[in-house]
Amino acid sequence: MGLFDYSDYLVEEKLLTPRYTLIIKNEKGEELGRAVSKFLSFKGKIEFTDNLGQKVGSIEGKLSARPTFKIVDQNQKLIAIIKEKMLTIHDDWWVENTEGEKILFVKGDVWGLEYKIEDKSGLVVAEVSKKFWSIRDHFGVKIKYDFNPFLVLSIVVAIGFQKQRERGAAVASAS
Repeated sequence: MGLFDYSDYLVEEKLLTPRYTLIIKNEKGEELGRAVSKFLSFKGKIEFTDNLGQKVGSIEGKLSARPTFKIVDQNQKLIAIIKEKMLTIHDDWWVENTEGEKILFVKGDVWGLEYKIEDKSGLVVAEVSKKFWSIRDHFGVKIKYDFNPFLVLSIVVAIGFQKQRERGAAVASAS
């Protein structure tokens, strides 16, 4: 089975690495692939590779006031765009289709890795939680209703990358 053939994932964030790196595993802890940012990528290009090292998709960030990430499949076809609302007290993320229509919404605590991804009608299509796993620096992703795993994992990776970028900016400004 391939990287995007599962509904439950264990995601391990590699710490103390020069690039943002997530190892994506199945429920049994077997590595399925990785999401790794390009070295010195200020815009935020992140590539998904399967466990054979083959590129299977990417996320392409954009330098702007609003965090924006394009989800691109292995054929370089745009799938969707992830955006964060600016100047809000709480996090407000959503996903637009290629026509610019909002199709998914992120609800919950993205900083604490306890959130849900809902469609326009409020149906929960995926959950992200540290509670699913007791291992430090790991979190679970549960996808429901045969929803697109590549899209869900792209949302999770883009939000995590942006949060790491914000943490780094906060540490740099405190120094």
